[in-house]
Amino acid sequence: APNNGCIIGLMVAINRTDKPDFDSVDVKLFNSVANSCTVFVENGRLFNDLKELFIGSLKALTSSIDAKDQYTRGHSERVALISRWIAERIAEKEPLDEAHIHRAYLAGLLHDIGKVGIDELVLRKKGKLTREQIKHIRSHPSIGAGILSGIKQMRDIVPGVLYHHERVDGKGYPNGLNGAQIPLIGKIVGLADSFDAMTSKRTYRGALTLEQALTEIKRGLGTQFDEKVGRIFLDSDVYQLWDIIQNGFCK
Repeated sequence: APNNGCIIGLMVAINRTDKPDFDSVDVKLFNSVANSCTVFVENGRLFNDLKELFIGSLKALTSSIDAKDQYTRGHSERVALISRWIAERIAEKEPLDEAHIHRAYLAGLLHDIGKVGIDELVLRKKGKLTREQIKHIRSHPSIGAGILSGIKQMRDIVPGVLYHHERVDGKGYPNGLNGAQIPLIGKIVGLADSFDAMTSKRTYRGALTLEQALTEIKRGLGTQFDEKVGRIFLDSDVYQLWDIIQNGFCK
């Protein structure tokens, strides 16, 4: 069927065996089916275009957040990639559908969106932060959750944004949740965020090697990180993930 001068599909009618040729009823039925298929295919294309525009817009937004701090350039996209990797590895061991995996990716992409409300001077400060400045920075999960809660399509990823700094030992923030109180998406994004932070240069330290970061995660199982989620990540082919990150992003 033609679409602005382009062919997007092809239907073929072959000879009928019970009569010599197609009649007008056959032609009308054929055209009706062809037109329905055209609408279906075109709607699918438009949906994919909108999906790409949506993801592209989110990436542009998060890039602008990352740009507030030169040391976090590309951080949000990497955390999204790592979050999806972890969710996919979990799905290999227990029921976790594609929608949950996609939500983990989006939560990773948007986990730091609340930093739009954080003073750039605090984000970029190289010296030790004051108690008030630490409190200010630690408000970013709640700010981000507040921003996204007002968007119906984003509500399912709010827990990943709100709880990505919680710890299973209850010493995290903003709510001091522990163990089973922390949603799976929060545990996934929290681990992904920490892994990327460890392996990236920061104002207060250099980047850890991959092996050093894995050792730190192993050390933090049961305290900072969920035991099951952490083990699944450590047992995965992290070197393949590392290659993907290195080839896809520039730290």
